[in-house]
Amino acid sequence: MCGSVFGLWALTAAPASAGAWTRPAGSGLTITTASHHAFALSNPDAAFSKIETAIYAEYGLTDRLTVVGRVARETRFRRSERQITKAGATYTLSLNTVSQGWGELEAGLRLNAFQHRGWVVSTQLSAVRSPNDLENGLRAMPVWGSDARILLGRSLGGRMFADAQLAHRSRFVEGGAEQRMDLTFGVRPADRWLVMAQTYSAWGQRSGGSSYESHRLHISVTAPVADRLSLQFGATNSFYNDGLAPERAYMLALWREF
Repeated sequence: MCGSVFGLWALTAAPASAGAWTRPAGSGLTITTASHHAFALSNPDAAFSKIETAIYAEYGLTDRLTVVGRVARETRFRRSERQITKAGATYTLSLNTVSQGWGELEAGLRLNAFQHRGWVVSTQLSAVRSPNDLENGLRAMPVWGSDARILLGRSLGGRMFADAQLAHRSRFVEGGAEQRMDLTFGVRPADRWLVMAQTYSAWGQRSGGSSYESHRLHISVTAPVADRLSLQFGATNSFYNDGLAPERAYMLALWREF
């Protein structure tokens, strides 16, 4: 079912913003994000978009163990049109709905398993609470699951880095699983400036047995605005989808270190 809106809850929430590196003990980071997401549905008489506000946080319990978490709230917009014929005339009925609800919630731990000469390998395990079905809005029951991933990071001199993450995401009920691969390349052209190119890929199977695939590209720039405070601008665009609606998104985020 190419272009279907079903199953998008597994993908629309942004992946964790941090890479394989853990936070120093006693230090933390919060990223507060506002974003707009639009989906190109295969049905020209329907449309879906959403506005998401989210807070991502991480805190170093020790130099090797970091707690991570994310909370998101969404406002969803749906439009559908249907033509009817009455008394020889054709009419177009338009239905527009707006709903609000929790997006994806996540809490977990990241462990630094190995670090040597610019290389770092970490593991991360999170509990995830996701909305169930876009079409049911607030009436849908949330689904609990887990996200287990391996993270590999590499410092490339003082101003560049690369990061790769492989993850398995599963649901505790209803079956279905998803494999993810997130790749990041970052450049620091000046102190506290950061330019990142990231790809988010997912291969999954719904509880009904149908499969899907999604690949998205995200480009962002982060610039300092005050001491320990930075502002990030970014855009996301799907470059290949099978079984899911392509996505285009724009985001603004405030990074705060403490």
